[in-house]
Amino acid sequence: MTVSAPSTVALVQNPALGALLLWRFGKAYQEERIAEAAQLHSFFVILPLLYHAPTLELIRSTLLGSGLSQLAKKLGEERELLISVQSRALKMRELTLASIGTGISTRMLHLTYETARLRSNEAKPPKEPERLRHHISGADKLGRWFGKLAPDQAFSLLWVEP
Repeated sequence: MTVSAPSTVALVQNPALGALLLWRFGKAYQEERIAEAAQLHSFFVILPLLYHAPTLELIRSTLLGSGLSQLAKKLGEERELLISVQSRALKMRELTLASIGTGISTRMLHLTYETARLRSNEAKPPKEPERLRHHISGADKLGRWFGKLAPDQAFSLLWVEP
């Protein structure tokens, strides 16, 4: 039996990095909402936004104060970018679930089953490599932006069904 080497995508889009990005999203959300944890389904949009280079670039170029509506406006200028968020979220469900599982098993995240909210715990993750700076900054921005809106409003802006 031969074992094939993991693909470049698998090396980058892995549950450990996903858990870190989801944790950062949750921390920023909780800071914006004064410790209120985000709803579980909100986390399923984050990796599809951050792991897609054109979308990550738009997140990066959008000022924090501009908000999610400005990002959605930029995505809408290239309509296929906005429309593709839903399909990417569906395709990346397994990776998001694995990332949530990794976050829970490492105690970075805590799921409250009764309320379906995922909390980012106090944790000291390792120092991030410079090459992930934009991903982590993007996760922070998304957390802040989602935290300023009702969850249904965030999904509506991104044309995503919760």
